[in-house]
Amino acid sequence: MTRNTNYFKLGLFVILSFGLAVGFLIAFGAGQFMTKEMLAETSFDESVQGLDVGSEVKYKGVKIGTVKSITTPTKYYGTLSNYVLVIFTLDPDVFVGSKTKDPEQAARKAIENGLTVYLSFKGLTGAAYLETDYFPDASDLDITWQPEHLYIPSRKSNIKRFGDALNLILENLSEMNLLGMVSNLEELLETMNRKTSEFDLVGISQQTSKLLQEIRETNRQLSDTLGSPEFHQMIEDARGSFAGIRGMVDKASEPVDKTLEDLMHTAANARTLTRDLETRTDKGLKQVSGQIDTLLGSLNKTVKMLETMVWLNTDIINKTLDNFEQTSENLKQLSIEIKHYPGRLLFERPPKKMSEENIKGEK
Repeated sequence: MTRNTNYFKLGLFVILSFGLAVGFLIAFGAGQFMTKEMLAETSFDESVQGLDVGSEVKYKGVKIGTVKSITTPTKYYGTLSNYVLVIFTLDPDVFVGSKTKDPEQAARKAIENGLTVYLSFKGLTGAAYLETDYFPDASDLDITWQPEHLYIPSRKSNIKRFGDALNLILENLSEMNLLGMVSNLEELLETMNRKTSEFDLVGISQQTSKLLQEIRETNRQLSDTLGSPEFHQMIEDARGSFAGIRGMVDKASEPVDKTLEDLMHTAANARTLTRDLETRTDKGLKQVSGQIDTLLGSLNKTVKMLETMVWLNTDIINKTLDNFEQTSENLKQLSIEIKHYPGRLLFERPPKKMSEENIKGEK
């Protein structure tokens, strides 16, 4: 009886313990099992040594997901590719913005704004994790498969970019002709030594010493000149002259100011007078222009009338001009005859010439 009771209590304890364990698992782990994961993927064209399943996915140091799978596109999608495929989860509430409540749409909007993934390392331990940040100008890899999950572009890690830059530097150094540069440097040093040996160092030293002596003598003369009483007297005279000039300027400032003020008034009056003259001149010009237009109209009418009269009396004018020409010719002939025979004005014909006998008889 006692042994059966102990078995019953033991069995009851085991059942209760199992039930409590299941209850704790349900209470504390149900949220994890029932949480809907947002899967994303990316690809790398570099070694992911140090990155393991379960590694963290961070955004500027804040954990936002976990690595779920590290494989290759050839194995996962059956396509030829040399990249490494990494599938990871993201916290659905990370990219929820103010305009949308859909985590996937918010994540796609973040990708459009430049969200990228790259490898980062924890100090010197070699452990790697995925870091996300915004790099709008980062270049992405060309993928040949259709992603099943949300695809986030990747960029080279800092170590990879540093290694590429170092390799480029080494390649550039390898292309440099170091032996030629060393040879040219040796030749340059030999040339400099040869030129240096050709210098007349003794003569240069003597000329330098002579130049220093001349400089010392010049400094001494300059010091004597500056310390001489004549120089001090010249400074005093100059100071007195400047004082006199300052006094003259002070005395002349008031008349100059008054003159400038008068000039300003004169300019204002001239401006006003000019404006009045312009107004009056404009009015006079308008009146004269109207009168000139009227006069030109009258002249046009007169010219038209004269043209009409000339056209209608062309024959009469031609006859009159012929008569004028004939009369002019007669007058010309008359003037010639009067010039040779002045008596024509009194007699109808010129007198007859007398013979020499008649002339003598009359005497």
